[in-house]
Amino acid sequence: MFNLIRNEHIKIFYRKGNQVLLLTFAIGCLLLALMTKNILSTSGENESFADYFIFSTNFLFLLQFVSVIIAGSIVANEFDWGTIKFLLIRPAQRSKILFSKYITALLFGVYLFVSYLILGLLFGLLFFGVSDLTGDFENFGYIILRYMTSFIEVAVMATFAFTLSTVFRSSVIATGTSIFLILTGRTFVEVLAHYQVSWGKYILFANTNLTQFFSGNRPLFSDMTLSGSLVILFIYLAILLTASWYSFSRRDVSI
Repeated sequence: MFNLIRNEHIKIFYRKGNQVLLLTFAIGCLLLALMTKNILSTSGENESFADYFIFSTNFLFLLQFVSVIIAGSIVANEFDWGTIKFLLIRPAQRSKILFSKYITALLFGVYLFVSYLILGLLFGLLFFGVSDLTGDFENFGYIILRYMTSFIEVAVMATFAFTLSTVFRSSVIATGTSIFLILTGRTFVEVLAHYQVSWGKYILFANTNLTQFFSGNRPLFSDMTLSGSLVILFIYLAILLTASWYSFSRRDVSI
């Protein structure tokens, strides 16, 4: 299993398109720091490391787009490139091959969050400095909460893209559909909540943003709870992964 996961990492990080994607991600983090400094300086607000770091958590949702691009292509590309037949002649079972790809997709999400955190620290120190370390980190718990809830959201959307990649064998469908739903799904459930359509609370995108249950926020639907949303997310993940396993393991995937 370890060798399979290692091979998937090699495929991802040695592909030039993904290297460009990661470089763009790093440049985006730099531009975010510069934009934050400009906003704070022009508005007359205090320019501190803490202000920047807290502000940067508002953009964690953007990691979903990078994550679904990888998850949405990790299986489909094998079919697009015609390499699936070479992959399946290996002694490893199909379920292990699929599982290694899914674990790699999730690990890539972890790498994104760690990179975002490290770049945030680096650019924060570079442009804002740390005048009072104790004061700057008084909101440390809030930052950790935002990172944890955002990672759950990224993991769910990566799983969604991964399933589409496996079922439809098309990276375009997988990434395109996932990005479209990231952009529109939240708005759709907010409309349902506005008109008090109760069944809207069972839609995936009504439950992915777990910050609605913290920091004095109000959930989209009045009777929604954190435990209920976690159960709904677990059910969706189980359905998605089952669909992925069935499509990859039971159908004819020969070229």
